[in-house]
Amino acid sequence: MDSINIFVMIKEIIVLGSGGSRIVTIKQERRTGGLAFIMDDGIFIIDPGPGSISYFNQLGLDPFSVRGVLISHRHPDHYCDAEIYIEAATKGANVKRGLLAGAKSVLEHVDDMGYPAISIYHKRLPEVVVSMIPGDSISYGKIKITALKSLHSDPYAVGFRLDDGKRSVSYFPDTEFSEEIIKGAEHPDLLILSVLRPADQKFPGHLCIDDAIKMVELISPRRVLITHFGSRMIRAPPEKEAERMAKTTGVDTIAAIDGMKIKLSETFTPLDLWTKNKEI
Repeated sequence: MDSINIFVMIKEIIVLGSGGSRIVTIKQERRTGGLAFIMDDGIFIIDPGPGSISYFNQLGLDPFSVRGVLISHRHPDHYCDAEIYIEAATKGANVKRGLLAGAKSVLEHVDDMGYPAISIYHKRLPEVVVSMIPGDSISYGKIKITALKSLHSDPYAVGFRLDDGKRSVSYFPDTEFSEEIIKGAEHPDLLILSVLRPADQKFPGHLCIDDAIKMVELISPRRVLITHFGSRMIRAPPEKEAERMAKTTGVDTIAAIDGMKIKLSETFTPLDLWTKNKEI
């Protein structure tokens, strides 16, 4: 696929929701809006769950600046608001532009999961639509996107690595720990892990903190952001678990908070400096 010269650099990441799992999503103990990757000239949205577009607007972001929507798998806390973002990226379905990329279960009819999460109508709107399996890579603008392996109850689930030529981010959605999922994720500037539970409290298809520590030790990132917390993790709380991760791995680690902004060009700062949007 030919590159389309739009983007130059990943500037920052905004947490549109640090919550995950069915119960947290239903009760909205934390927001469940996924992540916004702010580029020089546009925004990529990753895994926009329920309430994402509402919070996006509350934060003062321009929905018509969205140029890409990436969806890791077909569970509603990862795709619920995706079609609204597709309409935003295409200026109300009036301009054929933007990228839609995701797992096969999100974009295709697969026998064991039925119809795709995204409608045929919405798949016709973007300029580029790509169904991805682990190891696939595409370029959109100057951003290279590689699908990473994920082990989840959706067997087609993928993670994403985004690389702008200067900085890289590896993102894992819900997944079990296994050394086989590490390939392609190594040595990013920022590793984003979806961590459902604290300590060693394992749950099928998800990471606990002890698993996340193993991931960090194998991937060797510069920094780590943990997010997509379940109820037990929220009660732990996540900040305490992130501190333990950092002490164990020696890698700067921070727990996501709704509205948090992470600038890839800066080192982590004390927590209170990262939460200026938490009151929204």
